[in-house]
Amino acid sequence: MFLTLLAVGFGIFVLCMVWSLLNRGAKSRRASLDQDTIDNSAKDLISRYGSTADLEASKLSEQCLAIGDFEGEAVWKLVKKAISRLQS
Repeated sequence: MFLTLLAVGFGIFVLCMVWSLLNRGAKSRRASLDQDTIDNSAKDLISRYGSTADLEASKLSEQCLAIGDFEGEAVWKLVKKAISRLQS
């Protein structure tokens, strides 16, 4: 039992270390688009998806993250914020 818990704990530790290496500097990354481009993308998603545009932006952000495109993820998060701002 103890060895099983030790192995699980070590596995979690390794996963956390790999995650931290993959996301090194992710918080400091900034999208390289101007606000007008982000607003235009938000307006386009709103016209296509209506009230679910923010969900679509979240989905696109998650897809970028899944393939390791951290800048794309940051862009779609900014688009999601713009959608929320424009819909309020």
